[in-house]
Amino acid sequence: MQKSLTQALSQFVANHISLWRTRRETLVWLVTLIIETGTVNLWRLAGHVDTKAQTLSVHRRFERFFQHIQLDGASTARLLVQIMGLSGKPWDLALDRTNWKFGRCHINILMLGIVHGKVCLPLFWVLLDKAGNSNVVERIDLMAKFKESFPDQPIASLTADREFIGDKWLDWLHEHGIRFAIRLKENMMIWQEGYAPIKLSTPASHLKKGKTHRLNGFWFLGRVEEETATPVKISMMRLKTGEMLIVASNLMKSNQILPTYRKRWGIETLFSCLKKRGLGLEDTHMTNPKKLSTLVAILAIAFCLAYKTGIWAARLKPIRQKAHGRLQRSLFSLGLNALRKLVKKFQTTEIAEFIALLMSGKIARNSVICLIL
Repeated sequence: MQKSLTQALSQFVANHISLWRTRRETLVWLVTLIIETGTVNLWRLAGHVDTKAQTLSVHRRFERFFQHIQLDGASTARLLVQIMGLSGKPWDLALDRTNWKFGRCHINILMLGIVHGKVCLPLFWVLLDKAGNSNVVERIDLMAKFKESFPDQPIASLTADREFIGDKWLDWLHEHGIRFAIRLKENMMIWQEGYAPIKLSTPASHLKKGKTHRLNGFWFLGRVEEETATPVKISMMRLKTGEMLIVASNLMKSNQILPTYRKRWGIETLFSCLKKRGLGLEDTHMTNPKKLSTLVAILAIAFCLAYKTGIWAARLKPIRQKAHGRLQRSLFSLGLNALRKLVKKFQTTEIAEFIALLMSGKIARNSVICLIL
């Protein structure tokens, strides 16, 4: 029933991404095959296609797709938002970077996503042509793509880790009215009007494990007093490991900073799902940035389909909690297994019905859908 799923998804994708019919079919093939197999190896995927064509021919078709097609970032982002049915409410955004090495090649992805529950949904990304941290220009370009694609979408917050600091970057966020919660390094200097600069570690030194502290008033980052610097509020907590968690924000109340920053963990969960725990991104032998960007787009579509299905499944049949309070299975894992079951066990009309309902956002409770989930 692989063809049925491909046809049902192809009709939906056509409304958002402009591609020739055969190339759109190839895109949907790749999405469904990655869901089914959990690998991005093109040769393995080619062997699972339900077609009379030889495996070598299918493999060449996949290779030509990555050689000639680069999916539009804005169109892909709108497709992902449509799949998840996100609209109306302000979005909590998370910015982070993931990297690994293939041979001597550094693969470095900067990604912006929407926090949804305990996971993050991929939205925009860029392949950095270097190892190490991103710079302010690359971050602003990514945020500019978001603002251009969703000009009327309100932003509730932006969370990021310690590498995403810097005066120009924070100033840009503040000028655009974006409420951020960004972690600071413990050895950074801060200053307040009328007082000498101090190390962040100084007010944090007395904190015991599990305890929090909020600095009074607004502070400025760095040693040099500049009138144009963005004023921030600072909250801190000593973790159970003994490490300090220090977070700065421009427009949040002090008691909101740490709870908001915790949402950033969702993007770490996303990277885990895209890589070893789910879809196998790190297994690719691709090193060309354009091809890798297209592959990430395909994985993003597959991830959102699986996660949305998992949300349905959990609402119809709640996931059991273990003794320590965590769920027995993640929503992503639950949805991934449900989609695999869908491909193997159900007929054309049932698959078409499921995909139509999934994209509409309505949770069906008929017997067919319950069996799928």
